[in-house]
Amino acid sequence: MNWNSPAMKQSLQDLRETLALQGRDSRVVRGAYAYSRYKKRALSGFRQFLYGLGGKRPKDSRRLRVLFYLAGGMGDASCARRLVEAYKTFLPEADVEVYSPVPLAVQTVFGDLSYITAVPSGRIYWRNYDLAVFACLPVKFLYADEARLSLLAPSFIPVFERAKTAQNALGNLLEDPFLTEPALGRWLLKNGGRRFDLMSYTGGTELPHDAVTHRAVSKKSFGLGSTPYITFHDSKTQNCSQLPTRFWPTPHWRKWIGLFKEKFPDIKVVQLGGKDSPVYAEADVCLAGKTELTDLPALLNNALCHVDTESGLVHLAQFLDVRSAVLFGPSDVRFFGYSKNKNLSAGNCGGCMWMTSDWMTRCPLRRAQPGCVAEISPQQVLSAVEEILSGR
Repeated sequence: MNWNSPAMKQSLQDLRETLALQGRDSRVVRGAYAYSRYKKRALSGFRQFLYGLGGKRPKDSRRLRVLFYLAGGMGDASCARRLVEAYKTFLPEADVEVYSPVPLAVQTVFGDLSYITAVPSGRIYWRNYDLAVFACLPVKFLYADEARLSLLAPSFIPVFERAKTAQNALGNLLEDPFLTEPALGRWLLKNGGRRFDLMSYTGGTELPHDAVTHRAVSKKSFGLGSTPYITFHDSKTQNCSQLPTRFWPTPHWRKWIGLFKEKFPDIKVVQLGGKDSPVYAEADVCLAGKTELTDLPALLNNALCHVDTESGLVHLAQFLDVRSAVLFGPSDVRFFGYSKNKNLSAGNCGGCMWMTSDWMTRCPLRRAQPGCVAEISPQQVLSAVEEILSGR
């Protein structure tokens, strides 16, 4: 994407103006937005001040301290790994710390990188760091000691300046990323962008959409020995009142497992998931709820193939040697699909991510059974897995 073209700049301005239109005819709405922005800035500044009274640590005069503050779960953390690795090449002597609201996600995604230190949940004071970076769909600098960055990492300054320019260009679209990310995501999709285009732009360095590095994993066998196996993951949970819109119907899963076992009787089918995942008796081995999050890289890496809807496991697998057959529905295949995988989508319905505030749990067309993922047949998934197993 050419972010500096007049057309792109005009399009971004149009997005900002469109958001402003929401409150242009209402003093109440304008006031509420202004108050929300003011409150967030004031509370953040006050909290940082209080944390600093007893928590500020002296900085090593010879080494930089860098914090990556990640939003979301394992999938978002996996995508942020590109940014962390890219910044480390410009900051080779820096001490790098990573925080995630899902603590085990740091160990799962970054466990093979010896230079990463996980930050436990609690009070994080930005000014303890020379650079504090928020990373999700966009990148935002929370704090930067520009003098120390210039002194100790001059090669990073061009990246830093490009990122600052981009973040300033987005203006109020980055004031509250959680509030404006849906609008940014829809805008990016409409303009033919992909996930890492926005992270590259606001991070100041090019991040390829497809992984270029692979992470090291253990050889742990989980009782599977040398038996060849494939893995699958159902995104549904048994104790949730609302099904995720990206779920594949249970009868489809059962039919696919049966078809696969008929075709490949010597390959085991292993189910992955959490303790609330539905259990499929058709699977040869069910590890749902029986493994730690940190076991997933080894389980995936040793599999012949992984089958899933668009989920955190698919984003984790991009750094592993396994290929996936991925079922897309509300998540757009152009935006999230990786070229090494077999990416499946059906019909014209789908790609509705961020269209409504509850798109992840309720079809925007208010269908009880979202038609997008359900239209992908078990036979289509079997064919995709066959192609992966044959090396195509």
